[in-house]
This record gives sequence, C-alpha cells and structure tokens, in this order.
Amino acid sequence: MTERKKAGNMLANKCYPLMVILLLTAFCGKLLAQNNATVQFEVKKYPFVHADRNELVGAASLDSFFYELYLQKTQHQTRINILQIGDSHIQADFLSEKIRNDIQMDFGNAGRGIVVPLRVAGTNEPFNYKITSNVVCTSKRCVFVNNPMPIGIGGVTIQSFSDSISFRIKAFDSPNNNYAFNKVTLFYQKDSSFDFVVTDTAGNNLGKLNSKVQEDFPYISTVQLPHATNDIILKAVKNDSTENNATIYALNLENGNSGVIYHAVGVNGAEAYQYARASYFAEETQAIHPDLFIISLGTNEAQHKPFDKELTLNRLDTLIRQLRARNPNTPIILTTPPDSYYRKKYYNLSVGLVHALMVDYARQNGLAVWDLYSIAGGFKSCYQWKKYGLMRSDGIHFTRAGYEFQGNLLYEAIVKAYNKYVGSH
Repeated sequence: MTERKKAGNMLANKCYPLMVILLLTAFCGKLLAQNNATVQFEVKKYPFVHADRNELVGAASLDSFFYELYLQKTQHQTRINILQIGDSHIQADFLSEKIRNDIQMDFGNAGRGIVVPLRVAGTNEPFNYKITSNVVCTSKRCVFVNNPMPIGIGGVTIQSFSDSISFRIKAFDSPNNNYAFNKVTLFYQKDSSFDFVVTDTAGNNLGKLNSKVQEDFPYISTVQLPHATNDIILKAVKNDSTENNATIYALNLENGNSGVIYHAVGVNGAEAYQYARASYFAEETQAIHPDLFIISLGTNEAQHKPFDKELTLNRLDTLIRQLRARNPNTPIILTTPPDSYYRKKYYNLSVGLVHALMVDYARQNGLAVWDLYSIAGGFKSCYQWKKYGLMRSDGIHFTRAGYEFQGNLLYEAIVKAYNKYVGSH
C-alpha cells in the first residue's frame, strides 16, 4: 500500500465518525423542527360520526398553503389570509368562529378580518362584532340577483345618499384572542363616494378614508390608526357635488401582526350562482391576498325540486373559475353539505347528489375536498344530529353546538393534512 493511500485511509477513518455525527445532527435537527412545527388537535366525536373519514382528500393541492403555515409556525413572520364562502351556515359565524379561534391559537392572530354591516342591512350579524348606523340604509343581499345594486366581497351591500351618515364598528374579543385593530380597509363604491373620517367614540380623529386616493385596488381605501382599538366611528364627509353616496360592501380589520386572518362571508339562502353573479365579489377577493379559499355551499342547491345536476355543476364551476381567474395561485377546499331534511320532515336525497357532484368535481379539477356529508354519517344522519341536539327543528340549520362541532371537525382535518405535510418535507 502506498503512503498516499495509507494517508487517505487514515483521513477517511478520522472523517467517518464526524460525518456520522453531522448526519445525525441534521436528522435530529429536522425532527426537532418538525416537532416544533406540528400541531396537536383532537375533537370529541359522536358515535354516528365517521371519525376515520375526517380528512382532506386531495390535500397535496394545498401545499402552498401548508408551507405558509409552516413558515409562520417556525419563524413567526408570515401573514396568512383564509376566506370561507358560504350560506346561512356561515353567516352566523358559529362554525367559522370556531375554526378562527383554533387556527389563531396555533398560528397567531393577525386580526378579525372581513366584517359586513349585516345588522344595518336588516339581517343577522355574528356576535363577535357589531356595526350600527345613525341612518336607515337600503340594502341588498346577493340572493336578490335582479336587484341592480352591486355586490362586493361581503355578499351584502348597504347604501345611503345622506351625507350625515355615520357607522360605529365594534369588534369583540374571543376568550382566547384580542381583536383590537389598527388598520381598517373599507370596501366600497369609491368613484362617487363620500370620504370618511375615522374617530374614536370620544370624537378624537384617528384618520381618514379618502375616496380620491388611488390604492392597489380601485374599490378600497385603507387607513392606519395611531393605536389599536376595538371601537371606531366612520363619519361621512362630503367635499363636492361628485360625492353623493355611501355604498358599503365590507371592512377588513387587521392588527399588523403575523398570523392568520380567517375571513368568513356567508349569506342566508345563498347558492354558488348568486356569488358568481355578484358584480364585484370575485374581483374584490384579490384585495385580501387569499392563501386559501374554503367554499361551503350546496345546502340550498339541494332544496330545489327536481334537482338539476348539470345546472348545479355549471353554477359551481362558474364561481370557481371566477375565483381562480382573479387568484390563480390560491388553492381551494370544497366542503360538501351535511345531510338535511326537506320541508322539515322528509329525508332529502338531493343532498347526497350534491355531495357526489362536489367530490367528483374536486377530483377532476385539482381541488381538495372535505366530505362533511360522509364524515357526518351520510344519508339519514340528520336524524342523529337532531337526536343529539346538534340540529335545529327546521331540519336544515344546526344548533350552535352543532356548528361548533363541525368547525372542530374541519380544523382537525386541516391539522391532520398539515402535520402530514410537515412530516414529509
């Protein structure tokens, strides 16, 4: 053996243990990072619920979303926007509030997000915020597609031509999250709108929403407040004759922190085609820079008799195409509707048809799907939900406990898929 070869073998023998140590260190470091990034969450189950099916099918399509969650969990410098779109199951915010609280506990609270002046529009509003006005406004919900008033991101629009109008916006904290905000984005008909002065309840000026200032999107004005607050007043200011109305779509309340903003937009009675026919709905979603859409529709479509599969499919496809055209890189979770009754007492076969249609559509179009219909027990499971006090007497809506249980199930499915993503990267 040559001296050079002997020296090489000696070097290799010395380096081998070091290489092993480095590899083990890297492996242990990866395991530690994964353990720090994963989330523990488990929900109480009922005997009629198929807990083994509580997962996101097609979760690989959500990798970009999970990566953002991972970055926030490990580096705490990321802001993530989720928009859930639905009907009356979402408008009351019981289901979505549960997910919002859970995900912000695990990944950080970046704000309350989209709030809509539903009370001013004469309909029910979530309990975690309150918007009032000193003037009676006209309004439109997206379900009234023939009404010419435009609809934006909130699914409901209010309008007034009084230049003395003012709004009070209060956000209420949850048991675990503070929803004070220091940034307000107003979605409104900007081209002919009054300006708005933002004050506190004592009348101190906090900023102004100027309709003449050009921002990144044509339908928003943004104001940064000097400090965080839960309670503000927007007062109309008329500067000239071109400003003649307040046509309000929604507000976005943020706190400037990293974390998750879980927006929930729901309209009683809504179907996919009504969101698709809303003038600015899909367009305005761009302004929140969504990292994930969750589409929770189908219950109202299943109430039509006879059920038209092709029409329902085309309407769903139109909405999703609109959202994708405006947000091409945003992944989507499609949730199937839970079982429900027809006219309070008949088992509704059409819910199963909507479920099958959605599952097939998601598979063909690269969407993730959360199959609540199957997870919740499938056909006739509405009887069990009612028996356990989770469904209301109308056979369509659920009790608060029922909605919160569904919210926990969905978050558990998201956590499972996220943890799997972390473990494989």
